Amino acid sequence: MKPHIIIVVFTLLASFSWVVLSYDRYAKLKGWPVSRWYEENTSLIKIAGFISLPGSALASAYVAQWWSAFIVLIVGFCIAQLMTSLFKKNVQYIALAGVPILLFISILILHNA
Repeated sequence: MKPHIIIVVFTLLASFSWVVLSYDRYAKLKGWPVSRWYEENTSLIKIAGFISLPGSALASAYVAQWWSAFIVLIVGFCIAQLMTSLFKKNVQYIALAGVPILLFISILILHNA
């Protein structure tokens, strides 16, 4: 697989992870509803986001170039902010689907690396 496609996949995983980890606090400030998946810090999706955020940066540095970890984290954060601004309260459901799907794709990428 081409390195730029790998970086895009890991960047999307990082951006969905940013959303998962920060949505509940941001939603409370805005008065948006919070799904039961995001209410507790020990929910399965939050644990997956907590592992996926640094994991996506480390995996991109392992598979591609070492500096790609910085791109994944910084651009992923910017995409997460953009997604939250565009989709508002619905971003929680997008991230709820995005993290497991991209985590599975990332594991496949690492398995074939």
